[in-house]
Amino acid sequence: MALIKKPPIVTILGHVDHGKTSLLDYIRKTNVASLEAGGITQKIGAYEIEFKGEKITFIDTPGHEAFTKLRERGSKIADLAILVVAADEGVKPQTKESLEFLKAFNIPFIVALNKIDKKEADPERVLGELTEIGVIPEKWGGETPIIYTSAKTGEGVDELLETIIILRDLYDIKTEDEGRAEGYILEVFKDPKRGILASLIINKGELKFGDFLVTASSYGKVRILEDDLGNKIKEAKPSKPVLVGNFEALPSAGEEFRVISEEEKEKVQEILQEKEKEYFKKFIFVSSESKGDINLIVRADHIGSLEALDKVLQNLAERLQINIKIIKQDLGPITSQDLDLAKDFEAIFVSFNLKNSKNILDEIRNLNLVVIEDNVIYRIEEKLENLIKGKEEEKNLPKGKLEVLATFSKTKTKKTVGGKVILGRIKLGDKIIILRNEEFIGRGKIISLEKNKLSSEEVKENELCGLIVETSKDIEVGDIIIAE
Repeated sequence: MALIKKPPIVTILGHVDHGKTSLLDYIRKTNVASLEAGGITQKIGAYEIEFKGEKITFIDTPGHEAFTKLRERGSKIADLAILVVAADEGVKPQTKESLEFLKAFNIPFIVALNKIDKKEADPERVLGELTEIGVIPEKWGGETPIIYTSAKTGEGVDELLETIIILRDLYDIKTEDEGRAEGYILEVFKDPKRGILASLIINKGELKFGDFLVTASSYGKVRILEDDLGNKIKEAKPSKPVLVGNFEALPSAGEEFRVISEEEKEKVQEILQEKEKEYFKKFIFVSSESKGDINLIVRADHIGSLEALDKVLQNLAERLQINIKIIKQDLGPITSQDLDLAKDFEAIFVSFNLKNSKNILDEIRNLNLVVIEDNVIYRIEEKLENLIKGKEEEKNLPKGKLEVLATFSKTKTKKTVGGKVILGRIKLGDKIIILRNEEFIGRGKIISLEKNKLSSEEVKENELCGLIVETSKDIEVGDIIIAE
């Protein structure tokens, strides 16, 4: 079969906040970056543009360190790459990581020295830093094209696109545009109305509505076929980014797909139905010096987000020296079945970039469970870390100590008093001892506890409260109550 020149698939890589999405934004004349939570891209996206009659497909990847697998996947699929480096900041950790991917997959690339419009821009310094990591600019006798760009003014954008076309011809990037389609799964989604969807990119052949797709872990008939703008289409040629649905089971992002014949279909279905899918299973990130266990139920919008959360949790486990057990991972909002699981395992919910129902959130509160929600990966990490540290601090608090500031009603077996917690915390149900002038008076139990005139399970240091103590001993102002 004859090979034809295909639209180059170009991955944009680089450090977080160096302007990758904004640069692509300018090219596409859209406003993707302003819609991204926290101003950072957190899922892989593929977009097709046309420049001077030539089509180019761009893969945008996140720069945050948690999204390593997405950047690696974007590199693996690409024909060419743009390494975006901010002219005011220079070479950063994800710059170096991106370069490693490009070298590993032997992908030709261009450096876009971005934010050149900023007063702090120092391109000569950055070129020096690039040279130190083995990226030699063409103007210094090397092989790497360096284009000065600005996503704000558009400087260098046309030159960048022209260079992509030149490299496509130089490296003779070709493929077959007929026959059964093959390509890669970029991302996987769960849509409550449309089922399991995947964004994918075609490497060769033609994908048609009604084709039967198979991957290493899933299969499905193409009942939904849309371009990157959400338009319904009937077929797609090489380099075309498309949304496809619906799959019978969750394919894994990064898997290769291919179209198969009706004859192959039954055999493939039998094999995959027998192969139990184990993507969502219980697993543990273990610290070498564990101080305890934290159980989690993790939910996210995309497979790529789950991968990023895995990395965050693994780092957190080692840094805080705890074992993090993931009881369940899945896509989509928290369900009522998750609540039962959380109760059994006393698990914390981690919900990334999802809208959970008010009823579910109310039920989580009623069950005294905890949910951490956010749409920015580093804020999820911060919130979870603060929660874990808070739990550790609570475990290590000294026994609660309260100073009696007022006495109220009393019976033979119950004394009602008011006081202030001066150390640690006291809890409903605590067994206590009573001291007066540092001498032992007697024992008792807290059978009622109020804070701000509302029933409370516990009261912490420096907080005022009212309590009923079950004891036969009298309690006086100035007495000290200590939780045993």
